[in-house]
Amino acid sequence: MANGIDTSDPVELRTRILQYRASLFDPVTLLPTLPVVLDRVRRMLDERGVLQVLLVRIEHEQNLERIVGWERYDAILKNVARHLSGLLEAAAQNSILCQEHVRGDVFLVILNDRFEAGRLHDALVEGIAIVDESGDSEKVSVRVGQGVITMRPALRVERTIYNGILEARQDFHRRGEALDQARLDEVRRILRDRSIRTLFQPIVRLPGNEVIGFEALSRGPSGSYLESAENLFGFTEREGLLGEVELLCLECALASAARLPEGATLFLNLSVLGLEHIESEARGLTSRVIEAGRSPAFCVLEITERTYAESAHRLRERISELRQRGFRIAIDDMGTGYSALHVLAELQPDFIKLDKMLVRDLAVEPIKRNLVSAITGFAPPASLATAARS
Repeated sequence: MANGIDTSDPVELRTRILQYRASLFDPVTLLPTLPVVLDRVRRMLDERGVLQVLLVRIEHEQNLERIVGWERYDAILKNVARHLSGLLEAAAQNSILCQEHVRGDVFLVILNDRFEAGRLHDALVEGIAIVDESGDSEKVSVRVGQGVITMRPALRVERTIYNGILEARQDFHRRGEALDQARLDEVRRILRDRSIRTLFQPIVRLPGNEVIGFEALSRGPSGSYLESAENLFGFTEREGLLGEVELLCLECALASAARLPEGATLFLNLSVLGLEHIESEARGLTSRVIEAGRSPAFCVLEITERTYAESAHRLRERISELRQRGFRIAIDDMGTGYSALHVLAELQPDFIKLDKMLVRDLAVEPIKRNLVSAITGFAPPASLATAARS
């Protein structure tokens, strides 16, 4: 018996080993946490006397996870870890990559070369291009802070290492504040100049490939950080401007919808915050839709699982009011990890849009087929449609 563990019992011993490993290695990225690599860092410090540390974190991390769902966010973390590992392998330098703690989203890169650390810093702030399992490519924005770990005989080595990481964290926040201010200025310019672009994505009924409507997709200025919807809405939600931005997106979508075929159904994405902001204005959602020459009967409001899970009671009341005015309701991104089938039972949407992670490899994954079958069992026949995503 050692430390309360029966070493003669192989099952208990293996169980404890797995428990310890789970507390020291991140199960998503498979990277070690800081305590695991401290001895390696100490040896590097003994050899060089000075080390460089980079602290890397995905942009607006918590807001992004709330927007895309934990499953997709975990996939992004995994791809970021893979990208960082590839960069360090290419650098051919003595380096360490770890995470600050299990289930976290802070990556630490420790190197023994100042110039290589500067090169990596500059490469990372340009964003990380990642390719997921399906071959889809996307650019993930990250923030980076840089610090120095310097051997000081008067300090314990571990404390010296943590001081260097603290310096990187302080640099991370200092750079972040300046970046946030620049982006906040850009949001204000977008609101002032009404520089939102609206794209329309066809919604298709299968079989038959019949186009039954168009989803309005909002984008920020081309080439800017705020061009993507995730960055635009994630950042403005964090800065308390989501309602104003969603109102502008609605107005631009309604104006641009004039070029759609006559009688086409328009699908509009709205959060609870955005909907509450629009309804608080002198001209609410219904008035704006009618003034744009459209009927609420030909408008579908898309609500994400996340939105419903966070504001179920408020949203049920709003949806009831909107239905009485003629609007139809869609659940967007169903299957992103937020809710169960009770959401469908409570909301009774007219349309259900399944997240791509749920339908990917559907032909070869029986569990996914069973889930999709259960979800579509809640759907009225008219709701069986798919978005023709590019």
